[in-house]
Amino acid sequence: MVFGLFSKTDPICGMKEEKGKGTYKHNKWFCHENCLKEFEKGMHKAEKKHSGHDCCH
Repeated sequence: MVFGLFSKTDPICGMKEEKGKGTYKHNKWFCHENCLKEFEKGMHKAEKKHSGHDCCH
């Protein structure tokens, strides 16, 4: 069995999906509402990722 093979990554901060946490929207997984808001503001187009997870936790 291969663990994490199909896990998702938050497109804003890069955090790996944790079962039972986060939210799915726009066919993507977000670790926190703040990351979802950043994605919806269009920051994902600039491929700007935060260092660490200060943006969401």
